[in-house]
Amino acid sequence: MINRKSPIPISDGDATYQHPSVQPHIYPGLNRIPFADSTDIEAYALAAAVSAVTVAQLKLSSDETFSHFEGDDGAFMAAEASRARNEMDHLEHPSISVLLSSFFLHVSSANRGYIRKGAMLLREAVTFAQMLGLDKALHYSGLPKLEAQLHLRVIWLLFVTERGHTTRFDFPRILQLDPELPELEVDENPPILFAFISLSKLFQSFARAMDGDGTSQTQEYFAFMHDRLREVSQGPHSSTDLQKADFLLTQQWMRVVLWKTSMYYINLSSDATDEGLSICFPDRIARNVARNIELFPRSVIEAHGLGMEMKLFEVAMSLADILLCLPSNFEGKQLMNVGPKDVLNRLAQFLTHFRGGSDNNIKLQILHDKMQEISSSVVRQPQILEDDDQDPNAEWTNPRMISIIE
Repeated sequence: MINRKSPIPISDGDATYQHPSVQPHIYPGLNRIPFADSTDIEAYALAAAVSAVTVAQLKLSSDETFSHFEGDDGAFMAAEASRARNEMDHLEHPSISVLLSSFFLHVSSANRGYIRKGAMLLREAVTFAQMLGLDKALHYSGLPKLEAQLHLRVIWLLFVTERGHTTRFDFPRILQLDPELPELEVDENPPILFAFISLSKLFQSFARAMDGDGTSQTQEYFAFMHDRLREVSQGPHSSTDLQKADFLLTQQWMRVVLWKTSMYYINLSSDATDEGLSICFPDRIARNVARNIELFPRSVIEAHGLGMEMKLFEVAMSLADILLCLPSNFEGKQLMNVGPKDVLNRLAQFLTHFRGGSDNNIKLQILHDKMQEISSSVVRQPQILEDDDQDPNAEWTNPRMISIIE
């Protein structure tokens, strides 16, 4: 049993904490966390926070972990980590270990449905990183190479996490990385680090696409950004199924988010030569996602928790909204061997059994309501043309669709 009054002494001056064997593939930049500058209570708080995520996010069964964790959602170890942090007055003692305990408690809270609490813990981790200077190139001058690379992995993990979390929940972002930061490098575990570097580059491209590069957000701009997102690849190096699934599905989610953003700046066309500028783009993305989820065991995709669940829901909802707003555009496609309604049904079926966040049922009900409306509706042509002489194939933006996807 855990002594709840005093922390377990788990480190000495040169110790490292090794994650469980699966965990590095989900947080690939942090497969080893050094505790050389940590007090015992710092190390204990971090170990408890990591345990909270491991128990809950990987849904460990009783034969995979200790019996007193059976059926636990990680709340027990999260509370233990919080107790240890409060005991050491962690807000007054920023360090890499304290930063990482905030990060893992963010993951634990978000996966248990405490979105605002999770957002505050993520903001806390980012603020600690800024206090320590991890976002500035100057911080890395003079650091030993191994320590510098660990700090770089931490700041890039925060960058990726904050960008994904704030995009999904429409929260403000505060982390800006110095463009002169040193490059991430691989270490003794190349497959894990190559995949992490690829994911970091993917999020960097996504950030540039969403934030703008100082030029006007024209059709040419969005076409270029779609191309950049599509062209980012994991490279030739081997990676685990967990990493491949995360990269491929996150990339498709990013593309549909960028497409939705573009609607506020440009007119989309039903026959656009560039797929990213087409009003039917969610159908293409949904097909890619449906194809990708067949490549991996369900457990691999579910291991990514609430974040992955929300990405899949966003893709499915986008396709449902297009089918509702533009049914006539898909009449011919539905006669194909696999039509857009079939793709939507497959995504809905997969999400029905997803073990992600606690508000799954609410999202599912909304999705199922949309699907029922699609099935029962009579084909309606949106009234979007004000001029009877206007070319029916002209570019346009559907006001109803914008209101639906917001």
